[in-house]
Amino acid sequence: MALTRRHLLAGAAGALVAAPLAGCTTDDITNEVVATAASKPLKPLSKTSVYVPGYMPSQAQVNGRPVKEDRYFARNISDPERPFRMLTRIGMDGETRQALLPAYAHDVEISPDGSVGVMCGFEATDQVAFDPDTLDLAAVAPSFDKGWRGGGHAAYLGGGKTVLMSERAPRQSLRDGKVEAHYGRITIRDVDTLKIRGSYSTHGIDPHDIRLIENDRYLVIANYGSVRNADTGKMTVPRHVHEACVTIIDVDSGKLLDKRVTNRRDTELRHLAAGALDRIFAIQARLGSEEDLARELRHDREAYGEDITSEPGIAYLSAPTLKMASGKAPRRMGDRRDTAEMRHGLSIRYDPKHDQVIATFPSAHRLIIFDGASGEVVESFDTRKMGLRFPCGVTLLPDGVHYAVTGYWENLFVFELGTHRLNREACLYPTFFGHSHITAA
Repeated sequence: MALTRRHLLAGAAGALVAAPLAGCTTDDITNEVVATAASKPLKPLSKTSVYVPGYMPSQAQVNGRPVKEDRYFARNISDPERPFRMLTRIGMDGETRQALLPAYAHDVEISPDGSVGVMCGFEATDQVAFDPDTLDLAAVAPSFDKGWRGGGHAAYLGGGKTVLMSERAPRQSLRDGKVEAHYGRITIRDVDTLKIRGSYSTHGIDPHDIRLIENDRYLVIANYGSVRNADTGKMTVPRHVHEACVTIIDVDSGKLLDKRVTNRRDTELRHLAAGALDRIFAIQARLGSEEDLARELRHDREAYGEDITSEPGIAYLSAPTLKMASGKAPRRMGDRRDTAEMRHGLSIRYDPKHDQVIATFPSAHRLIIFDGASGEVVESFDTRKMGLRFPCGVTLLPDGVHYAVTGYWENLFVFELGTHRLNREACLYPTFFGHSHITAA
């Protein structure tokens, strides 16, 4: 029998049958999400680890020399001239482990059974699998095809038997109008070897963040929409964006079920949180010049430091976070004053127990909590006042009580779900050397 996508995913996910998008009430969907979350086994905080892929290991030293020259830290690196990142495993009991891995990584995911992890390559060729306990390398695999680039995110399917990864088509400008040629793909890979077993289109340009919802029936994908400038052939600031969107794919068939487009020509749709079909939230990023930022902040009367999460000459401008409802235009979450604080939308997570959305905006040192039903802002924190600068990563901790937020360069703060009280006693203070996202297991 030929191996088809249907057979592959049926084996991984357990013969899932996609439910229709219509006919479900909000209460039905929300109750299902809360029940699913409540059924997951809880893990004590002291037994939990948080994983952070560090961007700048070149700035890290151990025993007086660069980490890439240390036999223990560099044990997974066969070619130090190829891209690598430093993975940090932070035990909530205070133990820290670190190792270099050969990928230009952006995010980390750990399989549901804790047996393997993947460090997701971004804008480069390699993806890697690793042992979540020892951080030893398990596998290295190339991107989908020649010229293709890693999309930076992954999701485990079927209890961890298969891993799905976002991948980006070779970058080019929209000269011929054939938009489909720019669409990315979701690759379906073995968890241990990362060998590709199948793929399907994301129906969007430059896919990035992905989420499985409703018992793995649907895959929700955030697509940047960024293309090269047709006149210069370069990636310009502001970005030239075409159809930044959220797409919803039937996992079993790979069929496009819905496409929710922002219609913003200068704003990328980068990350998302999702709990159900009516609980999809997208966080955006809009790039401009430092002069543009100065105009946005012209009324501020407090000095601020350099944005270490940006690049020289480029600034993150405000862009609203969106609730993406089927059949409706994307709804802005919060009011205009809230939107002004939404600079460099980065990590976003959905808390089904409290029907809330937790998001970070490092360029504004903001942690913002939204109500899942209305989209209104519940809380907005300037994390500098707590001692946490440039909040980037967010992950729900498996004790079911807390979530963690990490600063771009250092420090891990722990908050209580629902109340968002800071648990100072559980906070830890490691150094990551720059990052975007985190995950807990």
